[in-house]
Amino acid sequence: MENIMKTAIITDSTSSLPESLASHPDVYVIHLRVIYPDGHSLEETTDETVLKTYYSELKSMETLPTTSQPSVGEVYDVMESLVEKGYDQVLVMTMSSALSGTFQNCQLVAGEYQDKLKIRLIDTRQTGLSLAYLVENGLKLVAELDLDTAVERLKWLDEQMVIYVTVRDLNNLVKGGRASKSMVVLGNLLKILPLIYVQRSGELGMSEKIRTCKKVIHRMVEIIHEEGKMYEKGYQVCLLGTPEEDSCQQIQEMIQNTDWGKELEIRYATIPPVIGTHLGSGSFGFCVLPKIENCPF
Repeated sequence: MENIMKTAIITDSTSSLPESLASHPDVYVIHLRVIYPDGHSLEETTDETVLKTYYSELKSMETLPTTSQPSVGEVYDVMESLVEKGYDQVLVMTMSSALSGTFQNCQLVAGEYQDKLKIRLIDTRQTGLSLAYLVENGLKLVAELDLDTAVERLKWLDEQMVIYVTVRDLNNLVKGGRASKSMVVLGNLLKILPLIYVQRSGELGMSEKIRTCKKVIHRMVEIIHEEGKMYEKGYQVCLLGTPEEDSCQQIQEMIQNTDWGKELEIRYATIPPVIGTHLGSGSFGFCVLPKIENCPF
């Protein structure tokens, strides 16, 4: 049954929305930025030329850029425009509150509009194309269901999706205070790559430490297969990487050379600068995207 309530979806710019979603009249994006040491900033973008330049510059930076969440003022402006445009309800889905203050700012502003809009917020564990996948499914669900039912199904989807990444160059983790210098020296010497995943809390955790990039790629393909077996009604895979990283292509070729992966839909996405700043150039990974039809309720 069609939902006649006029519903807007707000997400943040780390979602790297494809044009089909970015231009949708009911989708609104609030922006995170990367701030260089000299003070100038870069707004999150999907422009591949800009992304290639940024990740190229990142390799030689002694001091890492910082990241800036959307301001409370920007969120207020979006909410006010939704009231003026006659929306009845709003669904907010942002990157994890464990990684950014974006969700908290949205939560703060939402409290000021509860008498004007029905607002529901999801503190997702996603970023990049997996967050865009939630937006994509959110648009379908709010068109068919009441908002609270749609939110419950999206929360299920958020909990099911897994993201794994690895870091080729550990130096950025040191610069960002996320690893010790001794760990980097040992890791580089032994060619150890950390396999990092997004925990249920939304924070990043260490899954495994694997020697050589080749073994990491094989392990990622194994995990994709293991996760995918849980979804009888199908799933997709998104391969994530920084520009000019060829490991994603290797993963795709390995998947397509298996019996289970020949017909699998595979998407590509560049790791957003706000996340990639801490991971560094040469990072790559994947996320498993179950189809919403797998939801048991």
